Amino acid sequence: MRGAYLARVISRGTASVAIALVPTARALADEPCAGVRVPSALAPSWADAIAELRKQIALLPSTECQPMILSIESSEGGVRIVAFTGDGRRAEREVTGAESLVATALGLVMAIPGQGPSAPPPPASSAPPVPPRATDSRSGLPSPPEGRKIALWTGLSAGVRLTAPTSATVVDVEARADLLIDHWLMLATIRSALVSCLGEQGLDCDAYNDVSLGVGVGRRLPAGAAAIDIALEPSIVAMHMEYDGPEGSEDASVSGSEVALRLDASVRLAVPVGKNWAITLTMDAGVAPALLANPTRLEVPANLASSVGTPPPFPAWTGGLRVGASGALL
Repeated sequence: MRGAYLARVISRGTASVAIALVPTARALADEPCAGVRVPSALAPSWADAIAELRKQIALLPSTECQPMILSIESSEGGVRIVAFTGDGRRAEREVTGAESLVATALGLVMAIPGQGPSAPPPPASSAPPVPPRATDSRSGLPSPPEGRKIALWTGLSAGVRLTAPTSATVVDVEARADLLIDHWLMLATIRSALVSCLGEQGLDCDAYNDVSLGVGVGRRLPAGAAAIDIALEPSIVAMHMEYDGPEGSEDASVSGSEVALRLDASVRLAVPVGKNWAITLTMDAGVAPALLANPTRLEVPANLASSVGTPPPFPAWTGGLRVGASGALL
């Protein structure tokens, strides 16, 4: 009997608690997600719009509504809607007509703008790392930057040269060094006449010799697998002449030397043979302006003037053709 009585008391208490909680739960479920506050009195024309706004907010499902407080304040053009959220975000909208109040406010409730995302970090540089500068295996010097070609070539050539106004036939040799930077040349030459013969001296081939040193610049022009080098080079030339009398007697001969500036130009064809060698064919010409303007002759002693005659002048013009070989050092 006592157990049945206790069961009835517990069941009645549980039912009472349930009846008391159900309205509260329903009230919580029906509570709107956003509250509307009107801090100051508005014109009567806005009252219906505010009532409609509260009604529309109450009908919004919780999944489409963000919790916030909407404060509607008077402004010069109408009203200002200020939205506050629990996490500190704030947004404002100006409304000039009552017919736009509901749509504007619902736009804030359904999607209030948040703080913009922080600026993304700058992308990592896509440029590849600069590789260490390579070293040329032949010279041990740093290789030139990518895209620029630098090479050093040296060579020897020999050939025949003619002079004027003194008609001398000269067999000469030339040592030449070329620093090639892309298609530009810097060159240095040493040239010497080994054997020379004057036409009026017969078989006497020691009548003229010279040594010259030149430095210049030029341009390389590609010609298929070969190359054509065009260059200009001022040269300092030291000339020596010996002139025999008409009878060819060594006792009736005169000799002398002259130093002059000569302007030389050359065109050279270089045909590659393998990777580091080339066969060259060079054609050149030069003029000594001082000797051209003021020809210089050997001085003849007075006691030999009758037997030697008038010696020819030192050559002012020269031109020749040589064949040689050149090899790469760098």
